[in-house]
Amino acid sequence: MTSSRNAHVFLWAVPRSLSTAFTRSMESIDNVAIYYEPYGCADHYGPEGRLFSMDNSPAELEYTYDKVKASLEDKSLENKCVFVKDMGYAVHKRYDKIAKGYKHSFLIRHPIKSFLSYYNVMVSTGADDVDGDLSRWLPEGLGYQELWELYCYLENKNGKKPFVVNADDLLKNPKQVLQKYCEAVGFEYNDGLLSWDRKPSVEWNVAQSIWDIEPFYNWLSNSLTAGGFKKELSKPIPSIEELPKIVQEYVQISMPYYEKLNSCC
Repeated sequence: MTSSRNAHVFLWAVPRSLSTAFTRSMESIDNVAIYYEPYGCADHYGPEGRLFSMDNSPAELEYTYDKVKASLEDKSLENKCVFVKDMGYAVHKRYDKIAKGYKHSFLIRHPIKSFLSYYNVMVSTGADDVDGDLSRWLPEGLGYQELWELYCYLENKNGKKPFVVNADDLLKNPKQVLQKYCEAVGFEYNDGLLSWDRKPSVEWNVAQSIWDIEPFYNWLSNSLTAGGFKKELSKPIPSIEELPKIVQEYVQISMPYYEKLNSCC
């Protein structure tokens, strides 16, 4: 069986793709250090980020791209198993800032489910301009285009296809999918990956700004406490005609990139 003694792995995702639940699952990997969206924090809250240009000042001065890269390449991690969950769009056009020495994997979800979930989060905040709030957080390519371009970059650079997980497959057959995932990235599978307690068993490396907005948006709450991957969470895909107009628009733009990534599963 493949050893997880010092495997270092990125999971690149799109928003609302069960990536937080996936991260909780990885707490069961022996000797693991977990990093939660360090590049995403640099993109949203750091001095070089997209949202910094919309706000008065960056909330996380230490989250520059160079410092994130350096922290993930630190020698103190050499004998650790490292799992980094991040958004593919966070490194768009900054591929030189991706930490070296890591295997790469991808998590996708059908755009209807992803964008509808995102839209519902915005509605739950009571935002006056739900469409505007949604577009503020998402990048120009809506996440799927950037994820596909990152996949192509890594495939060309490394000469092999990164492992891709579809969130619906994960919910329907979690053990089978996670066994294949672990084999692909160099982790040692154990059944503890299938479920987790309400309280995290491993302290995550995550910026304070991400925790600070959690009470308002509840990005993470369901995944943190869900307890595991359950088939009943895999619901049928709604008809696109039933969706809010902006969700329909985003789905239509993103579907070609989703289909390309899904063909790589």
